[in-house]
Amino acid sequence: MSDVFNKVMSFIGKDNEPGSDKDILLKQLAKEISQNKYAKFYRVRQGEGDVSLGQYFYSVYRVVYPLQVFLKDPARDAKIRQVTLEAFLDKNVMEIIKRLSPDGIAERKRIAGADISTVLKEDLAALAAGFDSPKIAAADKCYNLIAAMKQFVFFDFYSVLEKFDPDIKEGDFPSQPKFAPVDASILVSELSTFLSIIPSFNPDDDWKTVFEILKYCKGGTDVIPLAQWSNLFASLKDLKQSKILELICRLATANPILEVKSVVPHETLSALWLEQKTNEVREVIYGIAGSQKNAQVNTLEQAVFGSLATTRLSYYTPDRGRVLVDKELDGYIYARALNHLAAFIQEYISREIQELCDIILIRGQWTNNSSSRQMSEGFHAILDVTNEITALDDSLSEEGSNGPRLRAALLRIDRDKTQARYINNIIEGINDEALDIINRTVPSLIVVGKHFKMLLDDSGKKSFELIMNWKELGSMSKVPISQRIGNVYKKINYFVQLMMTETKSIEE
Repeated sequence: MSDVFNKVMSFIGKDNEPGSDKDILLKQLAKEISQNKYAKFYRVRQGEGDVSLGQYFYSVYRVVYPLQVFLKDPARDAKIRQVTLEAFLDKNVMEIIKRLSPDGIAERKRIAGADISTVLKEDLAALAAGFDSPKIAAADKCYNLIAAMKQFVFFDFYSVLEKFDPDIKEGDFPSQPKFAPVDASILVSELSTFLSIIPSFNPDDDWKTVFEILKYCKGGTDVIPLAQWSNLFASLKDLKQSKILELICRLATANPILEVKSVVPHETLSALWLEQKTNEVREVIYGIAGSQKNAQVNTLEQAVFGSLATTRLSYYTPDRGRVLVDKELDGYIYARALNHLAAFIQEYISREIQELCDIILIRGQWTNNSSSRQMSEGFHAILDVTNEITALDDSLSEEGSNGPRLRAALLRIDRDKTQARYINNIIEGINDEALDIINRTVPSLIVVGKHFKMLLDDSGKKSFELIMNWKELGSMSKVPISQRIGNVYKKINYFVQLMMTETKSIEE
């Protein structure tokens, strides 16, 4: 084993002394080239690529240049992808794709109305199921032939040719180039690349379908005739089987064991297309869900606050969040909800609801003290989050723990894009804190609301069960106490719905 290793090392080493293993192999390479049917491509004594090698590359370039120009257009490439896929799809899958087109979705919005999101999700599931078939695999195989063709025709033929003729112009075929021999060492890189990207010569490859697709995408005319491509293929196959280019590279680099590996494209056309289409439709679904969510929020906000201004914080606000989003940063996701909570506590919990609780909890004669204690604890838990809301907002001030860090990072972000991640980490922490405050407050609101509902029912009974002195409590309120309890219960119920709607992800 060590003897083999030493020989390999001697091959790739610098020792070209007469009689060495490497010297013997290089002489054998020279002999192989001289006996090769393409021996004229390489001038062994001079170490040069012959004019005939340049002429060969020029003949290939002439054939593939129209394909190079045609396939370079991104819009045309997108069309080729689409046509290739559709050529293999079943009729029912095509129907689903049609329904999921922008025009199809617009029409179905008009028909399905509020149920459009459900309909679109069902179609997406059916589309994914339709892509699990042998025909889709055939589409992928066909596009990989196109990808191999693109890889080959986009080879930098001009770079090779200008080494043989520095005055040659790209795509200028009427003018005959004036080629001269070239030092082979400066051709090695291009020759190796050329060898690696020659398409495979699998007899089962369906080039006919490929050229039909290209013809369709060119409006019914051939980019180049299939026969011309087939002739070129036969020539390339013969060239590759002769190994002349590998032999030239080995001798030119004095590396007898140089190997060139083929680069085979592997593009999953169907998977990429399905992912893109799925993302497009999900964006539509999220947009619909977002619009529905905003409509619900606006309705509930009106029911709770009416025309009352609800922005109560100074820094954690929707407007300041939009400024961040405009800079392609994360925004204050729960700013609207937290401002609603602050406004609800200030306007209702600390006023009307507290006054009503004082009457009911302090002066009411409860038959079950555990119920009154639960209601009292829930009420005070809501009041207690006021300090937490204020602390979160103050952290974004100039003297706060987060404000100075955010401002400093925002000043650097234009010249240092890594600041975006730092800023988003801070914002994520603030958003998580805001959501935690809301999530801890909502259960307390539900407890208080539940007790107001029970009290409303109890106040209307002939035989009281929770509070025994309803008549006495009624004398302490100018407005009938049962009416006040009913209004408060309704407002808390609407507000809980508002909080749950605002904090629910549109993806749920």
